[in-house]
Order: sequence, then C-alpha cells, then structure tokens
Amino acid sequence: MWPIKKKKSRHFKKLSEKLEEKKTQALESLKERHKEVVLWAKKKGIKADEVVGKSARGLAAGVATGAMVLSVGAAQNGRQPSKNLTDQKEIRRDVSDLNVRAGVGAKRDITPFVKKALSKVDMDDEKKISKLLSDTLQIPVTEELSGIRLNTTYGIMGYESHLSRYPGDNLYSHFHSNTEFQAFSKAGMAGGPGAWGYLAPSRGALTDKEIEREKYYLVAQTFLSPNWGSPAIKQWFRHRKMVVVNPKNGVVVVGVLEDAGPQVETGRNFGGSSEVIEELGLRKTGPYVLMYFVDDPKDQIPLGRYGL
Repeated sequence: MWPIKKKKSRHFKKLSEKLEEKKTQALESLKERHKEVVLWAKKKGIKADEVVGKSARGLAAGVATGAMVLSVGAAQNGRQPSKNLTDQKEIRRDVSDLNVRAGVGAKRDITPFVKKALSKVDMDDEKKISKLLSDTLQIPVTEELSGIRLNTTYGIMGYESHLSRYPGDNLYSHFHSNTEFQAFSKAGMAGGPGAWGYLAPSRGALTDKEIEREKYYLVAQTFLSPNWGSPAIKQWFRHRKMVVVNPKNGVVVVGVLEDAGPQVETGRNFGGSSEVIEELGLRKTGPYVLMYFVDDPKDQIPLGRYGL
C-alpha cells in the first residue's frame, strides 16, 4: 500500500506565507532601525533573525550599557572603563529606562509674553524688569533680596560641567537614563563639588531634591557681590533660587546657585549646567541672559523650565 500524502490546505499555505512575510519585514525593520542592537547581538553570538523573537527593549538596554562604558572611558580623563562587576550593575540600573525625557516641559508656554514684555526694556533697568517678570511669571522676582544682591543681573552665561553630587560621583553614575547620557554627558564632570561642597554625603543619601539642584544649577560671581565679606553671606547664597531669562526667545528657567564663578578674566558673568543652557536655547540666540532672585522661602516653585 502506498503511503497517503496529506495535502496542505490552501488557507494553511497562505497563512504560512503571511507569517514568513511578517517575520522578514520585522527582521528588516530591526536591521534598519536598530542597527546597534543587531551589532551587539552579533558580538554575543545571537543571529539577527533570533533577535526578532526576543525583547528588543532588553537587548537595547544591553547595547546602551556597552555604549555608555565605552563613551565614558574616553571622556573620563582618558581612563579605560572599569571591569568591576559592581560598576556594571550600577550602570545597568541607571540606564534601564531608555525613554525618559532629558528636558522638562513647561506647563504652559509663556515665552511670547516674556519676550514681548522685555522687547523694549533697557536690560540694565532692574526695577522695571523685576516688576515685569513678577507680573508675567506671577511669582516674586527681585534684583535684591534681604538687602543682598549680585554684582550684575544681565550678562553672558557660560556652559558648565556637571558637578559631583557626592564623593565618587562620575559620568558612570551621574545619569539615570541613556537619553540623559546621550544629551548631556558631553559636558563632562567638573572633577569635584561646587563652592559649597557636595550636595549629599554619599550616593545612598542622594535625594530627588539634590538631583534636581545639580541638574538645574547656576553659577554667579558671588565674590563680587557688594555684600560679600562674611561666612554668613557666603552661606546665604547656597541653594539660592534664581530665575534665568533668555530675553531673545523669552524662555525662563528656575535654578539654584551651587557654584561661584566664572573668573573675571573669562569675560563671562554667569554659568549654567548643560541642562540649563539647552533649555534656554542659548546656542541659537547667543549667551546673554537676565538672572534675578526668586523670593520663595517655602520652596514651592519647582526647578526647571518655567510655565504657568
């Protein structure tokens, strides 16, 4: 008796062809959109077609970790990245979420109103500017607080490196997502804390508040303040909340003083973290900003891009 051959149904054949087509499309899409994932998988001995059935997000996290280690090795004073497994675990934890936004969006765009309010004002008219900003932003803005003031409220802002938030903080541990690392690691590390010391005594003691303070930290020439001279005045400036305004585009950022400078010979008057610089859009408009005190004794105004 001859064996009976089972004939595959036409529907099964079409379904099989469709599945194969979908797999091919998925594979091509992966190769095109996630070349780094395919390259990483290849180095790990995983074939590209096997990646389609795996978690692309999990593989991407591995790629991001590897990229971070290599990038930081070149940026961190030419040192090779550590092979220590503890360091590897810390990095993986820090970059686990690849979709975190680097910037903070404003609740409501107030840039047109700020830009218009400042369009015909002398940048040295501090009284008028403080009133305009207070009215437009609906928060108390002033050029002088508790009888203390800076040497200037208008000038050039420089691009600052990241501060060490606690002893041992570096580019390996500084960022909490690969998005942040890619956007802001190019600023490098300052190699130490600001003028008032570390924000936290250790990584374990670091809170969201300290993270935000460093993220939106400002630098001012406090040593040129007409009130300068006593330890009490120096301490008064620490964590002092300020509002920084780009009069060219109307963007407003609220930050805190965490370092003193820049030196007079640099020709700059202020400094800001890379996050502050990017939010203000200074690369496109030029470096001039307004910097005023914010009277917020209860610490109710959040740091970052300001909006109503």
